[in-house]
Amino acid sequence: MTTPLVAQPEARKRRRKTRTRNVNSLPPIIASDLKTNHIDLTPGKESLVCPSCERWTPITGMLGTPKLVPHHAKRYRNTAAPRCQQGTNRRVTVDIDVDAWRTDLAEAAPTTRSRRATKVLPKPKSTTVPAPVHRLAAAREQQIAPVGARLLPLLDRARRVVVAHRATCTTCGAGGRCGTARELEIRLREVEATAVISREQQALRDRRAAEQQRATQQDQVRVHRQASRKVLPRVHRADAQRVHDTLEAQLKQLSPKLTPWERADLESAIALLEHQLQQVKKQATR
Repeated sequence: MTTPLVAQPEARKRRRKTRTRNVNSLPPIIASDLKTNHIDLTPGKESLVCPSCERWTPITGMLGTPKLVPHHAKRYRNTAAPRCQQGTNRRVTVDIDVDAWRTDLAEAAPTTRSRRATKVLPKPKSTTVPAPVHRLAAAREQQIAPVGARLLPLLDRARRVVVAHRATCTTCGAGGRCGTARELEIRLREVEATAVISREQQALRDRRAAEQQRATQQDQVRVHRQASRKVLPRVHRADAQRVHDTLEAQLKQLSPKLTPWERADLESAIALLEHQLQQVKKQATR
């Protein structure tokens, strides 16, 4: 005889959304007043950013009275987080069509992407090898070199061209003068005149620089002398006072108990200090 099978009871599937009749007394949240990216009207995923705690919160009761579900003011993993009193069970007025919201969100997406950097572009590294120090120094010297020094190679080349033309030209070799020789000589004279002018200008610049340097040195010497005149009297007084104090200390050491050798050494030291004191006083009176 077989035993009949008994069907096992199954638990009914619970609703995932919170169901409560409590309603917050604060004014309802108007969906049209929120930013497009602060609300999500996707069917089955309705949510918005709570104005109180600024956290994404689901919306329940979309078919009846839409309102925010009870939630905490911080992350859900923080068990000690307080309940959001102003946003829990607060009513929501959905006055935006889902299609219109999707259109606004799609139009705002390109604008957001244009303001946001899509890729960090690193600064390209320089592939050129830096010039050695001696080349940089040579380039600097060439830049600051006088004009006459740079004209000397041109002048030498112009002279060599004239001599070479006279050696190869039949007209110039016979004692005449051709048109090419005339043009070369004119260029040579222009380069020579430019070199002379540049040398004169360089000499003038050097003379002015030397005069300016000499004037600067004279000013420095004058300033040093003026400062010395102000300081020297105090220095002489300090030296005189120092020698006078040392002399008094040596005189106090004189006593009948000293041996002849100690007395002689002390008297010589006192005589030297008296001489130094006279010299310091003479310098102070000058």
